[in-house]
Amino acid sequence: MTISKNLLILVLLFVIFSCGETIKNEQTKLSTIKKVTVAFSGFGCEGNCPFQALSVDKELNASYYGGPNANNYGYYKGQFAKSTWDSIINRFDKFCSKGIDTTVYFKTDHPNVEFYITDSLGKNYFKENTGKMTSEDLYILYWFIGLVSKTKTLKSCDSLTFETTLQFPF
Repeated sequence: MTISKNLLILVLLFVIFSCGETIKNEQTKLSTIKKVTVAFSGFGCEGNCPFQALSVDKELNASYYGGPNANNYGYYKGQFAKSTWDSIINRFDKFCSKGIDTTVYFKTDHPNVEFYITDSLGKNYFKENTGKMTSEDLYILYWFIGLVSKTKTLKSCDSLTFETTLQFPF
């Protein structure tokens, strides 16, 4: 009876410490994202889709370009709050671990999107027409680009450079 009681205690301790290690590993994995850049092309839409790009890094620096049809036209720089960065890495970690989820059917009247996620292992590059993406993945990208309209910390500047190319109407 004593041996099985001790074995039970050891198993319980193992389970408790294993759960704590999983949480620690999950937090470490999420914190490896260093920068996220997303660009939308206004081409591909039958209406007036905006050309725009947003880049945010772990130092909370944000850069935004709003081209034709964008609500915020021009170049902007500033900083986001730490809580915003935490939300970004929680949402974008999905793309690093699983990629983009696509649907079988292609919906027309949707822009292309191009984005980079820089993490401790390098850059993850994604390019897709949003008409092929699942609504869950598309929500993440539109939520991200929509951060610009929810902040007052971005100030106009002369020009910026982005690693993406879709945002410029050539």
